[in-house]
Amino acid sequence: MVKEASYNDAQLLQQLAEGNATAFQVIYERFQQSVFSFAFYLTKSKDLSEEVVQEVFTRVWEKRASLPEQTLLLPYIKKMTQNLVLDIFRKAGREQAFQQLLYNAMSTALNEPADALHEKELRRIYRNAIALLPPQKKIIFTLSRDHHLSYEQIAAKLQLSPNTVRNHMTEAIRSVRNHVEKHSTVVAAAAIIELCSRNPH
Repeated sequence: MVKEASYNDAQLLQQLAEGNATAFQVIYERFQQSVFSFAFYLTKSKDLSEEVVQEVFTRVWEKRASLPEQTLLLPYIKKMTQNLVLDIFRKAGREQAFQQLLYNAMSTALNEPADALHEKELRRIYRNAIALLPPQKKIIFTLSRDHHLSYEQIAAKLQLSPNTVRNHMTEAIRSVRNHVEKHSTVVAAAAIIELCSRNPH
């Protein structure tokens, strides 16, 4: 077996796309601890994190023929891990934990050395996206995300129905996400997008 240190990402991806089991094993050995650590940071559950590790690498194998050759494996796999954990929390309906998870994800992305350089850009894009919202949506979005009010609390404060608040938030989240996706050129923007996508409360 070739020593894993002799493989770079491009070589691993090329061999993986060809169905090379050795390349897959190298990827697993190289990144499984990072996946587990990231999943555990987000979920605080050892058992769930172990399940996430297995599912992430199952998906890597299943998608092997379609992975972009220029992909950097660690960011790609971490994003896959984050998306999988988000899906798990969504399906479980664990809203409060889901919201905390997204704050953790954003914090993690912005505190990583490579991404910290882009923190100012990310926050600028995020603020601009909010500034472009219509007035009522901006107020509701800010009360929810910055002041952590529930939809019921916002509804009472603004003399609106909870359903109206929920609808405004859905549209505001979509607008912010679209703006961030359109204007950001850095990987860490995914964290802001996910922050905007957290479950209603």
